Amino acid sequence: MKLFKSPRFLQDDSNFYFILMVVFIIIFVINKMYFTALGTTIVLAVTIGMSLSRHERKKRELRKYLIDFTNNIDSLSRHALLDFPMPLIIVNGEGNVYWYNSKFKEILGDKHKHLENILDFYSNFPLKSLNQNEESTINIDLNQKNYNILFNKVDQGEKHGTPTYILYWIDNTSFSTLKTMYNNERLIAMLIQIDNYDEIAEKMDKVVRASMVAEIEKKLNMYATRMNGFVIKYETDRFFMTIENRFLENIEAKRFEILEEIKDIKSEEGSYFTLSIGVGAYAKTLTQQYNYAKGALDIALGRGGDQVVVKRINKVKFYGGRSKAVEKRTKVKARIISYALRQIIDQSSNVIIMGHRTGDMDSLGSSIGLYSIVKSRGKKGYIVLNDINPALYNMFERIKKEESEIKDIIINTETAMRLMDEETVCIVLDTHRLSFVEAPDVIDRSDKVVLIDHHRRSAEYIENPILDYIEPYASSTCELVTEIIEYIGDNIKLSKFEAEALLSGIIVDTNSFTYKTGVRTFEAASLLRRRGADTLEVKKLFSENLKTMRKKSEILEKSEIKYKNIAISFIDENIENGMVIAAQCADELLTVKGVKASFVLVKQQDYIHISGRSSGSINVQIILERLGGGGHLTTAGAQIETDDIQFAKTKLYKAIQEYKKESERDESNTSD
Repeated sequence: MKLFKSPRFLQDDSNFYFILMVVFIIIFVINKMYFTALGTTIVLAVTIGMSLSRHERKKRELRKYLIDFTNNIDSLSRHALLDFPMPLIIVNGEGNVYWYNSKFKEILGDKHKHLENILDFYSNFPLKSLNQNEESTINIDLNQKNYNILFNKVDQGEKHGTPTYILYWIDNTSFSTLKTMYNNERLIAMLIQIDNYDEIAEKMDKVVRASMVAEIEKKLNMYATRMNGFVIKYETDRFFMTIENRFLENIEAKRFEILEEIKDIKSEEGSYFTLSIGVGAYAKTLTQQYNYAKGALDIALGRGGDQVVVKRINKVKFYGGRSKAVEKRTKVKARIISYALRQIIDQSSNVIIMGHRTGDMDSLGSSIGLYSIVKSRGKKGYIVLNDINPALYNMFERIKKEESEIKDIIINTETAMRLMDEETVCIVLDTHRLSFVEAPDVIDRSDKVVLIDHHRRSAEYIENPILDYIEPYASSTCELVTEIIEYIGDNIKLSKFEAEALLSGIIVDTNSFTYKTGVRTFEAASLLRRRGADTLEVKKLFSENLKTMRKKSEILEKSEIKYKNIAISFIDENIENGMVIAAQCADELLTVKGVKASFVLVKQQDYIHISGRSSGSINVQIILERLGGGGHLTTAGAQIETDDIQFAKTKLYKAIQEYKKESERDESNTSD
């Protein structure tokens, strides 16, 4: 034990006088004053003795004082911890309990009078958070209470390599209850639109139409009332609804059964309305909540309607959308878009046109059609195409032989970047997803982007286009571009090749006018035929060699029927025109009796591509969206980043199973 040493300020400072007396004694001895020297020596000895005695007494008194003071402090500390108004517990990194105060005993109750490890009391206690200091606090729910646990590591408490922690349990129940109440009662904004109002209303008696709309409004009011909300009708076919947030999870679980309830409202002829609903949730302000709902409604309409889109801060969910998009007979929007596009092109310095990566006849055909529009307005136009894949080989060979003008305006991304200036307009065709476009760098650099697409809108979307024309009812982008050509002006001269390029895109996306074909599709084809398109020449663009025909036969031979009505096959090798063959085989498999949907997987360089086709009763878009893809109800595609065909098939099977389960649940909700 280390000996106690008095601090210097308590030490006796009479040493100087003792030394002075010794000097005098020496002087007395030198001067032979022996009696005086002896007397002085005796006095000095007595004084030193008394001084030493007094010093030792002070040391003892100081030591006793310090011991008593320390004991008092320790006692106060112990009593302070024992009587601390907040529950405390001391544990090590493994959860072993060293000590806890009386307040913590109240949390333990009678079941844990002798607690040895905190995991015995709370099995999910996050010891990892203590050891790694992942969080400054820990939040747990226990016995209908919420605790916010603060903790700190005891510097001297490490024992056998295991650190020691003091945990302070703060009862956070009141705040947690208030927070839950706030979240439950906060408002959810819902914008609702009748999708096909104009198309059905014009053929319907006014009284019947008014009666059906009134019935829809009644159902919406009942729906909102059940969730402590209300509905406001602000246009003939549009409504604003607000409900409490506590009900959102429940109606999502039921997949918004209001969609099916509205379809039950039918006229005598069997006509019925469908709804598109945009839901804005968890925004910071009411304005932001409304903007979320508006953006969600735009997505729902862009995907063909008859569905609900729920938009949160960083998340978008889709419900419904299993029915086919209703064809719009009127071409008013096409005429408005044509006029707006003409204005944009006229005000540009040049126009850069592009489709999606791994282009097809629809993306290139619509690009060529758009180029004819740009040329007619007296502007320079360019088509960005970096690679010629097998699907475009026949068309590109014809361009090289017969269309030198078009060959010269086909450029790569690097050239496009050099041609851009502040007034350049970029027109994106056959896709609206930035990750899918032929040249994303060009889009990032441009401030003026136009979107023309026929695919259902996905969560990923090129932001802030100056004009977008997304119509999922259309068979193809070539159909939309053909309608724009019809209205954009009288001075446009469509060449025979340009008309055939547009017609080829329509034929590809409709599988020779079999699927997703409406009245306007035939009208567009008729216009192209009048402009000189030769169906025999178009057919030559799809000619195949014998090797391709054999490969298709091999794929069809390997196909199998899953889930009673879904045909699935694959190409387990990277072949030159694999994606084209996969799409064609998927179309062929639909002709098999009893098959309602088909999927063909094909190996590419860095991924597995899946082509999906449907006769209409199964929505292949919803299935492949689960795998990161998209498209239409009857035609869709996806890419999985793997080189293992079996792994990709497993993911596809899982997506189909989830779709089947949701379909069964929706049917049961409807029957209920």
